[in-house]
Amino acid sequence: MNPTHPDADRPANPLTPAQSTQQVVDVGRQLRKVAGLRGVSGGFSFESCNDQGEPPYRGRVEMSSELPVDIAPDVYARQVADAMVAAGWTDGPPPGKKPYGTVINKDGVMVVMGRAHVPGRIAYTVFGECRDGTDHRDDGATVGRPITEELLSDS
Repeated sequence: MNPTHPDADRPANPLTPAQSTQQVVDVGRQLRKVAGLRGVSGGFSFESCNDQGEPPYRGRVEMSSELPVDIAPDVYARQVADAMVAAGWTDGPPPGKKPYGTVINKDGVMVVMGRAHVPGRIAYTVFGECRDGTDHRDDGATVGRPITEELLSDS
């Protein structure tokens, strides 16, 4: 958001829904490749950036991967984060954010890693930028859809 922009609810440089989607799906793919994640699966949805469910929205990927045997989730999350930092990401959340878990960020995108609700897996949530001005309240896009095949592809 640009606080000097005349309309604080409208991003200065908006993204289309396709761009918002691609922004976070590409990060999911990068996580898989850079950290060598195995058994990746996930889903995508749009998420409102305010409590009213109104625009702007951001893309959100919820994904998980296999947790290697005999490694605690927080230790493995740190290994994944270190691999991503070596690939140009910044360790920790962006300024002003305080999520729980192991966090990295780059170019307005944040990844939060931690314990999954399923034994033997680790969870990743990729949060895109709040720059999609499309109103997704009635288009079903906030419900989510599976994207495992997209996360596993190299394109």
